[in-house]
Amino acid sequence: MWFLNQETGCTWEVTDQELMLRLQASGHYEQVEGFQPDETKQEAAQTKVQATKSMKRTEKAQVKEEQEPAHE
Repeated sequence: MWFLNQETGCTWEVTDQELMLRLQASGHYEQVEGFQPDETKQEAAQTKVQATKSMKRTEKAQVKEEQEPAHE
């Protein structure tokens, strides 16, 4: 089931039965029928994370190369 947090506007997929019951009783959450997450946003976020990880590895390699003394 999908629930909308009315304070933040975020929609969450909930699979735990106890949590579903608590959210249904709460005034801060609303059950949303037929919600489909926007896959393009998820893909963009995932790509950004992958790019960041890639960049961090590259930076680490550069630092390591700079620290190694040149062998001539």
